[in-house]
Amino acid sequence: MLFVAVLSSFFSCGKEKDGRDAEDEALESFFKPYGDTCFVEYDGIYLYLIEEGTEEYKDGDELVLLYDGKTLENVVTFASAEVVRTVYPGSGLIDGWKTALKHIKKGSKGILVVPFKKGFGKHRVGIIEPFSTLVYVFEAR
Repeated sequence: MLFVAVLSSFFSCGKEKDGRDAEDEALESFFKPYGDTCFVEYDGIYLYLIEEGTEEYKDGDELVLLYDGKTLENVVTFASAEVVRTVYPGSGLIDGWKTALKHIKKGSKGILVVPFKKGFGKHRVGIIEPFSTLVYVFEAR
C-alpha cells in the first residue's frame, strides 16, 4: 500500500507547533517524527515533497494524481490507490489540493496534509467526518 510504504520509508522527516486546539495538537503529533525541515506550510496546507518532479504544470495540462488518503487520526481510510484525472489548476478538487498543486511538479511524490478548513470543512462527505484533517500520500503524473 502506497501510504504505508512512503510513511515508513521516510519517517526521518514534524514541525513542532504551539498547539492551541485539538487539530493543532494532532498536527504536532503527526509532524514530530519527521523533524523540522520536511513539511512546508503553504496557505494553510502542509506539503512534504519526498521526490520533486521536473516539469511545472501549465493551465490546461492534464493532471493525474495517484494517492492513498486517510484522516489524520487514521480513523478512516477513504482512498487506496485512487486515481484522479483533472485539468490543471485542479478543477473539481478541494481547496487544499488546489493550493498544493501550485507547488507540485509532474513526477513529484510526497505527503499532503489538508486541515479541515481547506478540505471538506464542517461537512460530512461519504465516510469522512466533519472537521477532518486529511492526509494524502501521492504521486503526480
